[in-house]
Amino acid sequence: MCTYFRFQSGWTIVVATIIAAFLAIAGCDSGGDTASTAENGPSTGTAANEAEAAIKNVRIVRPKPITVQEKIVATGSIGSKQTSNIGPLVQGVIETIHVNVGDRVSKGDPLFQTRPALYEREVDEAEADLALARAKMTNARLNYERTKKLIDEGFATQTRVDEAKTAFDVGRAETQKRDAEFKTARRNLEDTIVKAPYDGVITRRFNDEGVYLSNVFSSGPESAVLQIQENHIVVAVVHAPEQHLKSLKLQQKALVFVESQAAPRESYVLVLNDMLDVGARAVEMRLPIDNSDYSLKSGQFARAEIFTELKTVYAIPREAIFEDGGETYVLVRRGNVAERINIVFQEQEDGNIVVKEGLAPEDDIIILETEPVKAGDHVKSEAA
Repeated sequence: MCTYFRFQSGWTIVVATIIAAFLAIAGCDSGGDTASTAENGPSTGTAANEAEAAIKNVRIVRPKPITVQEKIVATGSIGSKQTSNIGPLVQGVIETIHVNVGDRVSKGDPLFQTRPALYEREVDEAEADLALARAKMTNARLNYERTKKLIDEGFATQTRVDEAKTAFDVGRAETQKRDAEFKTARRNLEDTIVKAPYDGVITRRFNDEGVYLSNVFSSGPESAVLQIQENHIVVAVVHAPEQHLKSLKLQQKALVFVESQAAPRESYVLVLNDMLDVGARAVEMRLPIDNSDYSLKSGQFARAEIFTELKTVYAIPREAIFEDGGETYVLVRRGNVAERINIVFQEQEDGNIVVKEGLAPEDDIIILETEPVKAGDHVKSEAA
């Protein structure tokens, strides 16, 4: 309510002026309260709404533990169990080759023959020398026995007995020598026929009939006639990157894929080479494969999948993964704030996304609902 005053006398104008100014500044009681409410009330409500709108609604998940068996891929070639370059056992002219490339042979089958004429003559000579030595030894033995009887009857001296015994000993030693020479000559004759050292297949032919080959200081294909490989069991000689060395062990199961085969072959790690290929930074392994049908050929390209031990890893939903400038990351909740974490992941054959680096099992991973979220945003979720 406004109050009005009336003054008489000379002070009326002065007092009226002061009162009017005061009322203009202070205003009426009801008018002042309305202005204050209009100004402060709406301002406070707007700030609260904006703060609420800045908190993003998200869904929270935890990395899911799953059991996986990692596969290490190694590549290489199919090799034979054994490979031998077969040359002559005795020197001479190669007279006959009994097999051709591609032939399968059994252990002991004849492969080729060196001309035997020289060795047949040596056998005959050695046999004759042995017969002569045996005759001499027999004669020396009889003479020694007669001389011993004569000394008992007093018709021979001890010197004659000693001489007879010495002659007999010499004859016996000569016979042993000739016998050894005969056996050597007969062995050389047998060795003119070279036989397969094991069951296998003929894979190369280095020389033909009529070539003179020596078995002395021989080395390399130029001194060999044939190459034989044992292929009823083959090996996949494969190499894996050095980074997998700590995960590789003997006897680990494996599958070997070969281009010509409809299905992979089962195998295992038989050999794990202790020496790494320095140039390729790779470790060599040998995986045996049954090849009874001879369908695998030495030299074919092979890819092996080697199964490591079972281990527990953590999987996350695909929608939790983001990419930015070549980096892969997820958003995790730290307190009530979104934080960016770079990760390394791998997609399994079953579709699971496995995180290899970056996350801990207890991390709260943010899944976006309806609005975008970036690192630093405040978030809330009813899930934990």
